[in-house]
Amino acid sequence: MPPRTGFRRRRRLLWILGPTLAVLVVSVGGGVLARSFYASPTSSSEETSAQLPPFTGSSQEPPGRQRVVLEPGARQHPDSTVVRNLLQRHFDAINQRNYQQWRATVVRAKSLNQPYGEWRDEYESTRDGSVTVHRIVRGPDGTLRVLMSLVSVQDREDAPKDMPLTCLRWRVVYQLVVEEGELRLGQGLPDSSLHNKCEN
Repeated sequence: MPPRTGFRRRRRLLWILGPTLAVLVVSVGGGVLARSFYASPTSSSEETSAQLPPFTGSSQEPPGRQRVVLEPGARQHPDSTVVRNLLQRHFDAINQRNYQQWRATVVRAKSLNQPYGEWRDEYESTRDGSVTVHRIVRGPDGTLRVLMSLVSVQDREDAPKDMPLTCLRWRVVYQLVVEEGELRLGQGLPDSSLHNKCEN
C-alpha cells in the first residue's frame, strides 16, 4: 500500500502517486487474475457447481466412457500425454480392483496411508468414468495441478455421507508430483473436490 504522508505533502506528491497508483492497480489486477487461474476452482462451491452439468450420455449408462479425455486447453500443456496416461492407469486400476497398479500411480505416502484392506473397502463398489481433464497448470515446488471432472457410480453405503446416491458427478483438483523420476498422484489437497447428483 502507498506510504502514509501528512496532508501538506499530499498535493506536492500527487504527480508521483498518480502513476504509482496506476502501476499498483495493474499489478493487483494481474495478481487477482493469476490467483483465479492457479487457485483451486473448488474454493467457490457456487461457481464450481454451476459448471457441473447433469450426466446426459444417452448411448452409455453412467459412469460413461472409460477413456480419459483432455479438453483443448489441457492438451496444450507439454506434459498432457504423460498426465493422461497416468490418469488412465489410475482409473483403470480402480475399476479393475487392481491395487498394485493403483499403488504405481500414487506417491508412496498415499499408498502407505491406504493399505489394501482400506483401499478395497473404499472402492469395493465404485466405477469411475467420463473422466475429462479441463486444465493442467503449474503448482508450487515443481508440482502440477489437474482440474478434472468425472462420474462415479457406487452403492449408497459407499457414497459420501452428505450425498448417499448411486451416481455422482465430481469436479476435482489433483496434485501431481515427481517421485522416483516418475509423475504420480500426490496427497489430496484441502477443499479440492465437489460432488453433485447426476441428474438435476
